[in-house]
Amino acid sequence: MKAIAVILVAFAAIASGCMTPFRAPADVAYIKLEAVASPLMSVDKIWLERKDGPLVVRGHVSPELRVEDTTVTHLDVTLLDDQGRTLRSSVEHFHPRQVVRRRHFRSAEYRVIVDPLPVGTATIRVAAHEGQH
Repeated sequence: MKAIAVILVAFAAIASGCMTPFRAPADVAYIKLEAVASPLMSVDKIWLERKDGPLVVRGHVSPELRVEDTTVTHLDVTLLDDQGRTLRSSVEHFHPRQVVRRRHFRSAEYRVIVDPLPVGTATIRVAAHEGQH
């Protein structure tokens, strides 16, 4: 019976897209991670990690099916408090900037240092965005 429950939970995680593939460090496990797609680009994965250094938010992005030019897209990384107020925001880029098709899948990676976190950080939002602000 327990095996069936584990299988159902695993299936639900896969079916929902499992945006957070890795567990966050214990001291920041309370922070909610939010991925926001644009009309041209999806934010597929997002996670927090600290490996012998500062805290970083990492993940993957991929263009929508018919998108050829991904250089017009950047990432807005926003740290929010529990009331949704912006504590800090930055414009970041994924690599490579031009995402090319490799076999059947196209994706790029991003890595953004978020240390030191502002006091009261409750959510980190990574939003794909085209054009100027």
